[in-house]
Amino acid sequence: MSNLVLKNCKTIDNKIVNIIIENGIIKDIKKTILPSEKETDTICDIKENIIIPGLIDTHVHLRDPGMTQKETWTTGTQAAAHGGYTTIIDMPNTLPATDTKKAFQEKRNIATKKSYVDFGLHAGVKTRQDVMDIMSEKPASYKIFMDLYTNKQLDEMFNYVSQTNKPLSLHCEDKTLVDYNIKTMKKNPLNKNKTITYSYARSALAELIAVNRAIELAKKYKLQLHLCHISTRQTLELIHEAKEKLNISIEATPHHIFLDNTTYERYGVKAKTNPPLRDSNYNITIDNLNEFDSIGTDHAPHTIEEKEKDTWKSAAGIPGLETALKLLLTEVNNKRLTLEQLVKLTSTNPANIFNIPNKGKIKKGYDADITIINMKETGKISIENTYTKAKYTPFENRDYVGSNIMTINRGNIISQDNDVYKYDSKYIY
Repeated sequence: MSNLVLKNCKTIDNKIVNIIIENGIIKDIKKTILPSEKETDTICDIKENIIIPGLIDTHVHLRDPGMTQKETWTTGTQAAAHGGYTTIIDMPNTLPATDTKKAFQEKRNIATKKSYVDFGLHAGVKTRQDVMDIMSEKPASYKIFMDLYTNKQLDEMFNYVSQTNKPLSLHCEDKTLVDYNIKTMKKNPLNKNKTITYSYARSALAELIAVNRAIELAKKYKLQLHLCHISTRQTLELIHEAKEKLNISIEATPHHIFLDNTTYERYGVKAKTNPPLRDSNYNITIDNLNEFDSIGTDHAPHTIEEKEKDTWKSAAGIPGLETALKLLLTEVNNKRLTLEQLVKLTSTNPANIFNIPNKGKIKKGYDADITIINMKETGKISIENTYTKAKYTPFENRDYVGSNIMTINRGNIISQDNDVYKYDSKYIY
């Protein structure tokens, strides 16, 4: 006897199928339901809405432990489920940082109790011994924020990670140039209250220099790289040349795809993020998505008080878990993106890049992680109807066409009609 049958599901190639789920796994996908399968625990009529694999976000900052005034594993993963995500991977810059085995274990224990979706953890890089100790905990990758370290330190850290079999995820901004630009621009009284200045302080050149350095070190140490939130077309060109010889994957974020630095004139300092929104001479757009391997939201929540400080003191980060899919589906309706591309960028490729078992596809034997979407649903993005603690978004009042209407994680309905439900999540490795 099956636990759940999803009937009348429309696939992205316009077939109508029924999905038989047993013990959280897709047991079968078929055109008809047998009489015995009608005796299942639950039959859910999808009413010919479209099904896609549950979304996987490999780049979130849930702030727990240490900064729970910004977000918690509960609120952050409620937001994930509400946004159509069934799996997330959390970044290591919490308090304490997830760069020791003890801190890694403590965060995983917290997440196991609180999370509404399946999850993994990226590890930080501290010492050689810490890197090796964390390996037994099965991190998704090791993460380095290049804007925090000198070139000498980066060489050492890349060397540590090369002694593992894990990818190296990177925030690519050059520390020397960023520090110099910020120091110089802060001295100019004309720049004091202009948020757009921040986007030039953390310049496109700073990203390009850091990526070039990462490529050199990856060649030296034979590393697999995952380059987070790449924001400029010039950097993309450099990466594509390197991809011919190196194992490199590239991530885009919705805010870099859909916004440029004129957003600061409209939305002010609350749109501040790292790397910053770019001007139109450099920024990526939806038309560049075919050059990327994945989409990560870089969900980076803060309190309103932290966001409303001045240009230089305001916290950098934009929440994205509950807006990303609506923005992307709108572009599908606008014929600038296909559902096949969307699935690769948000499910299939993230699972492949980070070796997530049994996820990323709607396929027999895989986890029954499924997001149901209504391509005709319309509305305006509003922070009022969200679960994240971060009550701000530069996409406020933006029209959308297409939305997720149900999220299923391992055969359990975890979100429907804006409600979110708890069940036992699992660590994905």
